Amino acid sequence: MKKERINDNWLFWKDGHETEKQLINIPHDAMQTEERVPDLPNGNATGFYPGGKYIYTKNLFGAEALREKSVSVEFEGVYMNSKVFLNEEELGGWIYGYTNFYVDLTDRLKIGEDNELKVIVDNSETPNSRWYSGSGIYRSVNLWTGEKHHIKPEGIKIKTVSINPAEVEVSIEAEKTEDMTILCEVLKDGKIVASFAGEYSTVQIPNGKLWDTEHPELYTLRAVLKNGDGIVDEAQTRFGIRMITWGAGKGFQINGNTVKLRGGCVHHDHGPLGACAYDKAEYRRVKKLKEAGFNAVRYSHNPAGKNFLDVCDELGMYVLDETFDQWELSQSPYDYSQYFAKEWKKDVTALVSKDYNHPCVVMYCIGNEITDTGLPSGAEISRMLNEAFHQLDSTRPTTIAVNSMLSVLAAKQAEKRKAGEKNVGSEDVNDILTLLPKIMASITPENLETLIGECISYVDIPGYNYGHNLYEGTHKLAPKRLILSTETFPKTMDTNWTAVEQNDYVIGDFMWTAWDYLGEAGVGQPVYGTTQAPFSKDYPCLTAACGSFDLTGFPESQAYYSAVMWGAYDKPYIGVRPVNHSGEEYTLGRWRLTDSLNCWTWPGQEGREAEIEVYSIGDSVELFRDGQSMGRKPLEAYKCDFHTAYRPGVLEAVCYDSDGKEIARDSLVTAGEETRLTILKEDDVIRADGEDLAYVTVHVTDEKGNLKMMTNRKISVTVEGPGRLLAVGSGNPETEEKFTDGVYTSWHGRVIAIIRSEKEAGRIKVTASAEGMESVSAEIMSGRVI
Repeated sequence: MKKERINDNWLFWKDGHETEKQLINIPHDAMQTEERVPDLPNGNATGFYPGGKYIYTKNLFGAEALREKSVSVEFEGVYMNSKVFLNEEELGGWIYGYTNFYVDLTDRLKIGEDNELKVIVDNSETPNSRWYSGSGIYRSVNLWTGEKHHIKPEGIKIKTVSINPAEVEVSIEAEKTEDMTILCEVLKDGKIVASFAGEYSTVQIPNGKLWDTEHPELYTLRAVLKNGDGIVDEAQTRFGIRMITWGAGKGFQINGNTVKLRGGCVHHDHGPLGACAYDKAEYRRVKKLKEAGFNAVRYSHNPAGKNFLDVCDELGMYVLDETFDQWELSQSPYDYSQYFAKEWKKDVTALVSKDYNHPCVVMYCIGNEITDTGLPSGAEISRMLNEAFHQLDSTRPTTIAVNSMLSVLAAKQAEKRKAGEKNVGSEDVNDILTLLPKIMASITPENLETLIGECISYVDIPGYNYGHNLYEGTHKLAPKRLILSTETFPKTMDTNWTAVEQNDYVIGDFMWTAWDYLGEAGVGQPVYGTTQAPFSKDYPCLTAACGSFDLTGFPESQAYYSAVMWGAYDKPYIGVRPVNHSGEEYTLGRWRLTDSLNCWTWPGQEGREAEIEVYSIGDSVELFRDGQSMGRKPLEAYKCDFHTAYRPGVLEAVCYDSDGKEIARDSLVTAGEETRLTILKEDDVIRADGEDLAYVTVHVTDEKGNLKMMTNRKISVTVEGPGRLLAVGSGNPETEEKFTDGVYTSWHGRVIAIIRSEKEAGRIKVTASAEGMESVSAEIMSGRVI
């Protein structure tokens, strides 16, 4: 069948505001149209954005060519409780906001007339999520058209059955008559390398090239449905030749090679874009993570979008795709738990169908921090989920991300309910998490095994959130069990990774988190003047403030630490703790490694003590200030610290091996007196398809381009030519500014502007200005799609 995106020219309005209709394009996040509410119940979970009920409509013309044809619409993601209508007739919809779904329009289009496609989205019952969910049609919409006899969307399934020789098993689901035939070709770089016939076949790929993160080799399978000599339908899908094995003594293996997962968790939002899942946004994120040394992403805590998986296939990134953040027990008042019993099987089936041909997906997670795991009913649900996954896909292992504290609390609450106590379990899980360290320290492997042993026995590789202290004891109790660190504190990054490297039964570590996100406001935000801070912060806190990359994609010091630890960064990194807070008490929160900045420009702080952190490979580091050595120190866990009085100049770090031989050096320079704007573009050319994005950063610098991280300005961005300004934002975790206003105050000297192309080719001019400063511009060519 033919697949066509129908993302442009939708009408949108909030229910009850019919006079305020807007012409918009998909992806669209309706939550970004809402005003933040300071006293919103559980508002810190969503960044204080409320939900709502929204309507989207689009005209579909019933062309004569569609008469007697198969027609359906695919929605890749709608949050949440959607209902889909054609000409006011309800034809479908989906409850879970992260599952892609199809609505059949066959024989319902009025030929020769406009047809109204309407989508009603109801995200009004909040809170229903522990993070920023977004609202509306935030992923692409596709129109599928073809003959009544056709190969079904997602109907081709490809499974690697051997890597030496390279051999795949192909099954094709089609609406066809018995006398119709299916012919298939396997292509590599546009050339046919194998061909076969039939709906079910095992085919050998000559000189097959295997897929992994270092060599993301992709093939295309093209299937043709024929009636005699006539072509009835065509379909194609990409795949990789990749085999997963796992077990005691060998760990987790890709194509027979043991792999350690250098992982990070990510939520689905894209900061200034809200939940909008543009292709370029997904590509940019994965590319930056891979360059920083990550080889795996845990998509937390919901199913990943198709375009995210496409990018991971192309660039080479392992993916742990996750189903649910709750089963039958709720995590927040109006969450998916109320639908779980009736809906889980549909959502699991859709997830596996979506993921099946993506070589990047190497594991399914059946749930995150599920409180049911502490109850007998949780074991039964675990059994059902794992049975369903294994029936649908026997090639990938399953895991579950257990938070043992929540399991223990659920069991204790069940005991209290049994004893007749009231108001048990009413707390929001995010509030309970403030007790995490204290309770975790009291849990032993023995009592945890008694509590959740049966539940985790059904998954192939159990995952532990914040449970590194349990690994050794758990291994003694269950020596054949592999362990995955599904979520860990950045503060214990070195010990977490040591456990992975030194134990073949610990297969990887996923830090919380790889990329900052909206909601869970302030869980990693530094607080000065006190050593005590709540789990999350009050309005106007907006983001979690705990990513290795900030909300706009700039790497934090934490990203360099892990890169050094993984051998992905080959020179010293210099971080300086905020000199303007020198000597103050402070707390970082448990989800942040450090508050240091790659900065030696601290105006007005001359003479105050500067705490300097150096992360590096090698054996030792020597630090120089203005050419004078401040001493050489041994590296402990890839890090050493120096102290000196701040004064403008140059800091230089040199790392040495165990023989005292220099390996590499790097430096920080104090910016000059002049302050100006500098504009940088990430792309010179984008596609004029109405969906491609250009990212442009505006820095506050000196005349030589040195960043002034402590000098911030309110920066206005305008766009001329065939492009539309979608958002301007920064990494500031605490602000009342809106991404959609075109004006934003820089944070650590930077803002980012995101521009969407139009369907017209030409030059896009992006101009940034600030009061009292000279404007700066950059041009991007938007080219026609051929």
